[in-house]
Amino acid sequence: MIWLMTAMKCEGEKISGILGDNMTHIVTGIGPVNASFALRKLIDSGRCAPFDKILNVGVCGAGDGVPARKLFFINKITDMVSGRDYYPDLALFPSDIEESQIITSDNIVSEPDPGRLYDEEAAGIFETGQKFFSPDSMVFIKIVSDHGKDIPTKGQVADIIYEKKDIIEDAARRLMTRAEEQRLQAEILDLKDILCLTEAMNNDMNNLLRYAKAQGKLDLVERYISGLSEEGQIPVKNKKEGAIHAGNIRRILGV
Repeated sequence: MIWLMTAMKCEGEKISGILGDNMTHIVTGIGPVNASFALRKLIDSGRCAPFDKILNVGVCGAGDGVPARKLFFINKITDMVSGRDYYPDLALFPSDIEESQIITSDNIVSEPDPGRLYDEEAAGIFETGQKFFSPDSMVFIKIVSDHGKDIPTKGQVADIIYEKKDIIEDAARRLMTRAEEQRLQAEILDLKDILCLTEAMNNDMNNLLRYAKAQGKLDLVERYISGLSEEGQIPVKNKKEGAIHAGNIRRILGV
C-alpha cells in the first residue's frame, strides 16, 4: 500500500486514484503536530504492512529565486522549531530529478529566505514515520505555490498539483514496485550469510530463487538447504564452499 499523505484534502483529491486500490489518501491536517498525530494513528491502527510506503505530496512556499509551480523531491527536512534534520533516501529515483531541502514550520512563513522552501508537515511525518518506515520508504514531493503572499485557493492548489500528475504517478509506481520486490524477497530464502555469498553472488542467488518460486520449484531448494543443515554443512566456512553449493542449487533447478 502507498499511503498518500497530504495536509489538506485539496492536495490529494485529484491524484489519489492514480494507483487504484494500491493507494490510500490520508489527510493529516495542517502543521507538523497534526501530521505526526495522523501518521501515529495510522501506524497504531495496525493497517500498515511491513513494505508499505509513504508519499507526502503538497504545495509549499518559497523564497525569491524559486519559480512558482516548480516541483522538488525533498532530500533534507529541517524542523524549524527543534532544529533537527531528517534525510529521506531518494535512491529509487534517477539522478536528474530536481532535489531540494525544505524547512517545516508551524505556520505560514510570510517572509521566506531567498532560495528556501517551507512547508508545514514534512518534519512531523518523517520524525514519526522513521520508527516504522525506512528513509527510502518515505518520499516527499513539494510544489511551489507561493512566496509567502498571494496564498492560492483550495481549487488552485488542486490544479497546481494535478499539473504534476505524471511525475507524482511515476514516483508512486516506483514505490509500489519496490514494495512488491521487498515482499517477494521476504518470501524466498535468505542464503547470503549461510552460504557466505558476496554481494554479487547474492544478487544472482536471489534472481535464481525468484525464478524457482515462479516455476514452483522453490521446494527443491528448501529440501537441499534443509539437508545441508541436518548434516551440519551450513553455515559454510568460506566463499569457495558457498560457491559450490550455489552451483549445486543451479543444477537442481536445471538452469
